[in-house]
Amino acid sequence: MADYVVAPADGLWGVATSAVVTFWDASDAGNQYTDLQDASGTPMTSVKADEFGFLPRFLGPDNITGMWADAGGTSRAWVEAYNLTAGSSSGPASSLDWMSVRDFGAKGDGIADDAPAIQAAIAAASTAGGGTLYIPAGRYTLGAALNWASNVNAIGAGDRVSILQATNQNLDLITGTDISGVTLQGLQLSGPGRGFGSGVRFTRFAAPSTANITLRDVLIQSMGGDGVFCHELSSSILHRVRVRTCGGVGFHLQAPQDTVLGGASTSLIGCSAEGNVGAGYWLDGMAYTSLTACAAMGSPTGFRLDTCTGVALTGCGAEQCTTGLTVYGGKGATVNGFVTKASDGASVWVTNSATGVVLVGVTEVSPGSNASACLRTDAGTIATVLGLTAVKANTLNGTVNRIDPGDGSLVVTGKTIVPSGGTAARMGTATLAAGTVTVNTTAIAAASVVQLTIQTPGGTVGSPYVNARTAGTSFVIKSTSASDTSTVGWRILDPS
Repeated sequence: MADYVVAPADGLWGVATSAVVTFWDASDAGNQYTDLQDASGTPMTSVKADEFGFLPRFLGPDNITGMWADAGGTSRAWVEAYNLTAGSSSGPASSLDWMSVRDFGAKGDGIADDAPAIQAAIAAASTAGGGTLYIPAGRYTLGAALNWASNVNAIGAGDRVSILQATNQNLDLITGTDISGVTLQGLQLSGPGRGFGSGVRFTRFAAPSTANITLRDVLIQSMGGDGVFCHELSSSILHRVRVRTCGGVGFHLQAPQDTVLGGASTSLIGCSAEGNVGAGYWLDGMAYTSLTACAAMGSPTGFRLDTCTGVALTGCGAEQCTTGLTVYGGKGATVNGFVTKASDGASVWVTNSATGVVLVGVTEVSPGSNASACLRTDAGTIATVLGLTAVKANTLNGTVNRIDPGDGSLVVTGKTIVPSGGTAARMGTATLAAGTVTVNTTAIAAASVVQLTIQTPGGTVGSPYVNARTAGTSFVIKSTSASDTSTVGWRILDPS
């Protein structure tokens, strides 16, 4: 009895839903194998994929251990047979094989404790040097944490149908230490809705890092702790991972600076954190890491970059979070196209001496009634801002270089070097009447220097000068001639 599985270079191969697969003795043309039987022994000449694109078990021809599979595409895939008793006393499976957790006794009926069976499947794959576990549709109740192993993958039939259900509120669902080379895909990890357990918790103890981890198309929900906690994660991808209603942080990537390789070169793409109690995303000490098209909703902090180096957010956003983004220390954070909606504090907060922060295209939309500022920068920080769209006023300290801060001006290290117009105008013209005129602009400060030139002489021309000023409101130009009606050009400069 043989279970034919496909093992191309990337370790994964699938066919279309309900596709008919035939088997051949050559990669092109050749002779078709028609001596097949289904798992019950009924003769057949081809195999039909199920509604998820997976092939059922079937009997292969006698003495044939490999065939070419044809699913109607432009090329065929090589498949090899393995003994269905793999993982038992008859010997381990090949590391290229796929093994169904049902073959190890998992029921997926939502009643039986499937943790021992799935743990046995993990152990069998690990003993073989690695492998891929198929988790068919079902609800797999887990009374204990699954202790994962390196080079062992798990592929489900989809995050709505292949469900791993934790029942112990104080245990993680999937855990592992010093592991690498793991892919989890097409799964739902569901918790008891309380307690302290995390959905995925990978930690480093002796290895340089937790490397080559891939989470793709995974839904994690109702865990008492973090949705995803990874320690010293490196060279890894989290793709279309959704974490919702967890008691801790949605995505918690922690990288204390005690190794050279750990906590770097990781990508989060199309991920979503919804209604998590701690925060949406918390990157602690990560380096050279990117978040693209990621969203956070309904958490105290949407995104927190804590002493990170070279972390980039592109096309991300936070809705209904007290603070949309916090950059807490670190250096070289870049944020491009970030949107905050309904923030109830500071939409973006740069603090704790963060340096080299670049904010491009940050937009604040409909801040909440308790919102304090769009952009808040604290003393000791260094930031450059381009194209900020603010609803609430900014609170700027430290060094902030601004290009188009809303009034068309350029501000370098807190000083405007390109004049602008509008209510905060820094240059313009005014016509004297009986030798005097008041100029209204909020740009005037107590220490501002105002340059004056006569643009068009009028009346008895005198020498114009600044006679009075009200900081933040207006200043008065007066001429030495009471009958001067000249048009005077003015420009405000801020001293260093």
